Amino acid sequence: MTPTDRAIIRLLQQNSRASYAELSRKTGIPESTIRRRMERLQETGVIEFSMVADPVKLGYQLRAVIGLKVDVRDLETIAETVRDMEEVAFAAFVTGSFDIIIHVVVEHQEGLVLLLQRLAGIEGIRSTETFVMPWVIKPTTAWVLPHSEYDVPQPRRKRGPEFDEHGNIIPRKRGRPRRNPAT
Repeated sequence: MTPTDRAIIRLLQQNSRASYAELSRKTGIPESTIRRRMERLQETGVIEFSMVADPVKLGYQLRAVIGLKVDVRDLETIAETVRDMEEVAFAAFVTGSFDIIIHVVVEHQEGLVLLLQRLAGIEGIRSTETFVMPWVIKPTTAWVLPHSEYDVPQPRRKRGPEFDEHGNIIPRKRGRPRRNPAT
């Protein structure tokens, strides 16, 4: 990933609807380069675009993280089951006290109770622990690519002389190679 790619990604994380012209203006990179880079970043799966809805503004007042301890033999089946639950916004295998962590969004406390009852009925889930989130300090959508040493373009190194097997400098050929008229 080049410093140009990283700069484009950072700007898109601030405003995913920025035009090629705006990105060009902010980076000093030609629009055609911005367009090509963005297409490549999308094709390789480095970036993707999606819409994020605010659950609270849509009436879903309760968010929670639930840790699941599961029977390892049922891990994949349980993972597929929780992945397909509408209330589950995020799910991951984890290390530590739990085997799976899920982030759920429900309209109210009764919705959470019903969800916990459904989880209790899934074969292989040994126990759960629920952490209700009264407020979110930083949503997962707020992550921004950190700055790194790779953000600064490295000066191009001048190619040193090439040597033959006897230690003699091999002269560099300049320009295009000449065509052999005999061929």
